[in-house]
Amino acid sequence: MQTQSFGAGEWPDAARRLQDEGWLLIDLCGVDRLGLSGEKGRFEVVVQLIHHEKHERCTVHVAAEGDPPSVPSVTALWPGANNMEREAFDLVGIRFEGHPNLTRILMPDEWEGHPLRKDYGVGKIPVEFIPQPYLQIDSLGQSPNSEEAHQEIDRLGQSVPDGEVRSD
Repeated sequence: MQTQSFGAGEWPDAARRLQDEGWLLIDLCGVDRLGLSGEKGRFEVVVQLIHHEKHERCTVHVAAEGDPPSVPSVTALWPGANNMEREAFDLVGIRFEGHPNLTRILMPDEWEGHPLRKDYGVGKIPVEFIPQPYLQIDSLGQSPNSEEAHQEIDRLGQSVPDGEVRSD
């Protein structure tokens, strides 16, 4: 498995070369590297490629620079990148220059921020737990009333009311 790294400026030419060589895109995601050691910037895009003829895989790291972080879109080369780039934009905040429809895909349009960023506040949404009513089970052997749970049943599986004579 190969690993390659590119800057945002190098990515369009490198992606074109990789596509011309027969590499196909199988995954793309945004990464927030806040708190990770190394000389790389905070944000990057990780792309997984596969080459069927060579039976190889390749991981490509593309540095997303600037504020907001951005890299060129590869949807013109690999149309399957469309929704993957939208997801990286929506959840991490990486912009893809030249994307045909860079809008939110998972979060509501009015949502503020990007929930997969490491500095995104935890617990921003209060969760209200509403008690649910107890489920009343009427089948034999399942009743919360112990007397009903041991009720007699006939050969067809029907309950026999108390005091009734069974005729088998």
